Amino acid sequence: MKKIFTLISVALCAMSVNAAELPENVYPYKTITWGDITWKNGNNKKDKDNADMYFLMGTGNGYENVYCEYFFSEDKGDYVTRPYYTYVDYEAGKTGNPSYGLYYKFTPSADGVLKVQVWVNKGSRKTFVVNASTGAPLEPWADYTFDGYVNGQNQEGTSIPLYFTADEIKARSTNASKYVLDAGNQAIWGWLNIKVTAGQSYIVYQQTSQIGFGGYQLNDGEKYVASPSGALASEFAAVVDADGKATNVTDKGSVVTFTAAGVAVEAVGASTPTDITPDLESSGISTVKAAAESADAPMYNLAGQKVDKGFKGVVIQNGKKMIQK
Repeated sequence: MKKIFTLISVALCAMSVNAAELPENVYPYKTITWGDITWKNGNNKKDKDNADMYFLMGTGNGYENVYCEYFFSEDKGDYVTRPYYTYVDYEAGKTGNPSYGLYYKFTPSADGVLKVQVWVNKGSRKTFVVNASTGAPLEPWADYTFDGYVNGQNQEGTSIPLYFTADEIKARSTNASKYVLDAGNQAIWGWLNIKVTAGQSYIVYQQTSQIGFGGYQLNDGEKYVASPSGALASEFAAVVDADGKATNVTDKGSVVTFTAAGVAVEAVGASTPTDITPDLESSGISTVKAAAESADAPMYNLAGQKVDKGFKGVVIQNGKKMIQK
């Protein structure tokens, strides 16, 4: 069953943005329908000793705001609506935290190194570790490193993954963005080693891809495992039904909070819109729609082919069917 609700924090942010700042054909949304949020075990991998590595997979990915893209598609011969996401552009010097989406926030009780086990869908996608109080990203390979495994890179003559040290991973990362952990377009899994300060919160997320969570360890202390033996940890199992669908959905998403192994954790699961409509009347942009729905708008036949005013029969113009005689 689909869940329909308005994300208050996101909606307020979206509506507060001047329409002139949005790209052409992108508007605040009027209504939005969100799909189900899930927490499931998946994308299980092996380590260098051929031991299982289990990952908790939440739906969604982190973003700053969501809007509605609304435009006339000549291919479809009709208007198209779809979600349009904005992200914090750290590379342009912007700061901020994800307003909604899939992310994990950790607050350690002691200084040291926090090892967070992650699975990254594509190594070439940007992975961020953000200081939650300032919204500033940490510096890769200085404030944190990554070591682990790359899909398809195996020990010679075996199917057992080849382990890469942080220096070896860094040497592979020739992508233009410093936030890319591995230049290849393959899945990677292993450990983010983050230098942390007691009481400070750190957010781990990807803006355009899913990130799996395997657990963490603060310094040499007790380990927290998100999917022990392939089953969800009790903190996550308590908020899902038999199918893994979240049962604690709020305006922020599915929020799981707990403290274990010396770290306070907030895990936020997201969903993706299944339906969205633009708010064309707000910010004085209703004239865009009026201009589009004019007598001079392109016309198409039922096959989606563009036709002129001399065409006889059923045509589609401004997203509406009519008979032209």
